[in-house]
Amino acid sequence: MSALLKRRFEEPVYKVTIDAGFTCPNIDGSKATGGCTFCDNTSFSPALRKGEPDIARQIENGAKFYRERYQARKFLAYFQTYTNTYDSVERLEKLYGDALNQRDIVGMSVGTRPDCIDAPKLRMFQKFAEQRPEQLICIEYGMQTMHDVTAQRVNRAHDHAETVRAVELTRQEAPDVHLCLHIISGLPGETPEMIRQSIDELARLQPDSIKFHHCYVFENTVLAREWREGRYEPPSLEMHVQLAADCIERMPPTTAIQRLIGEISAKGVLAPMWGKSKMQVVQMISDELRRRGTHQGCRWKPL
Repeated sequence: MSALLKRRFEEPVYKVTIDAGFTCPNIDGSKATGGCTFCDNTSFSPALRKGEPDIARQIENGAKFYRERYQARKFLAYFQTYTNTYDSVERLEKLYGDALNQRDIVGMSVGTRPDCIDAPKLRMFQKFAEQRPEQLICIEYGMQTMHDVTAQRVNRAHDHAETVRAVELTRQEAPDVHLCLHIISGLPGETPEMIRQSIDELARLQPDSIKFHHCYVFENTVLAREWREGRYEPPSLEMHVQLAADCIERMPPTTAIQRLIGEISAKGVLAPMWGKSKMQVVQMISDELRRRGTHQGCRWKPL
């Protein structure tokens, strides 16, 4: 994705994360409580909803870091925390517009759940894309897995049919919006074959870009308790490298790959401890493809 952004905007673009004070329908009780078992929900505070978040200040603070460290000049506003379409169209339009109007912002990416989107919201995204052709407008859906039994186990509180519906509706209502899908490798109870099935389904949906994460254990989560009790074993480095290479081989050549690994050394990560940096793991994946003599799309099966 960084290469795609660099080609479009002719220089590196850095993501600035925004917390707009959202929650999720599997936290607030509308569909479930507790949130996803792999998510740390202790930082969620209803107090954030008492007033509007200062989007401009968050962007300026985030951009300041990149300006000073990397001499950055262009930024993408990234609505990342919780479900960033889980509100009224009117409030969302104001929040997104505020972000897009900030200095040196060349677009936005909005992370959300596939069960928290509808036609009016997508038409709003499309309007942004049409009115601001110089900016990139991206929506990211957390597909995570195609297997409903896994989604139920990790308390997603939506099924795969809702992901398919969201993708189809996005293509229909917001054709100029960049569509990204996420999946997670190594979720509880999943075998490598199940993960490859999700990869094939991801390829069938043909998003504009993907994020392929490994499942990591974060403190203060249900998954952390399961790991400590011996009821969950995180993926090995070797397995992740193999599955990431499989994913690349099966993706359409036109699909940009934004990420191939989750967090491995951030504060709060308990497992797996691979002893490698992100760049080292990505290099291992490249080495595996080289060993196989394969490349992106070589195993893709067009419809």
